[in-house]
Amino acid sequence: MPWVKGKRHLTEAYAWFLAKWAKRLSWQEVASAFHTTWGHVFSSVEMAVDWGRKHRDLSGIEAIGVDE
Repeated sequence: MPWVKGKRHLTEAYAWFLAKWAKRLSWQEVASAFHTTWGHVFSSVEMAVDWGRKHRDLSGIEAIGVDE
């Protein structure tokens, strides 16, 4: 499809839309609500997580504490 990037099946805007809804509902509920597949929701969340990891800024962090 000419409006998607590479071999993706979803537009970037629709993928972000699904990923945002996946924060509030289960992935299966998102898929059902928007008439798509669980796999499309999964790939949308994966895209959002990958973007977040690439753009995170860890400068200024000197120590990480673990509270058990």
